[in-house]
Amino acid sequence: MKKTLLAVSVLSLAFLGCTSAMNTALPPGEMSQEGTIRPCHRDHRDAQACGNAIFNATVIAQIHTGQTLTDVRAIMRHEAERRTVDGSNESWGYITNYDNKVMTWIAFSDRKVSGVSTQPWVRD
Repeated sequence: MKKTLLAVSVLSLAFLGCTSAMNTALPPGEMSQEGTIRPCHRDHRDAQACGNAIFNATVIAQIHTGQTLTDVRAIMRHEAERRTVDGSNESWGYITNYDNKVMTWIAFSDRKVSGVSTQPWVRD
């Protein structure tokens, strides 16, 4: 009886330990303390792009005309999925809707936000 009770107790603790370890995993689109974004589940064509889109959609509305490159980088907290540079003009593209394939572009002139627009996202 004591051995059975001990075995049940050990199995219960092991099960609880496993479920608590599983529950600490971040949901898709959440950024860890290390600065990595959790990807979506592997049933998506590009699980990381899906996770990035979820995260980006939660913060992109904080971007406004006149903010600096540094301000935007602090808000977005990770590098853009796409980037173009043409003289003193620069644009950063962030996927903001994975399912509808939407990328939000942040345009900079002289290192300050000059506009925000959306375009269909075309995969490389």
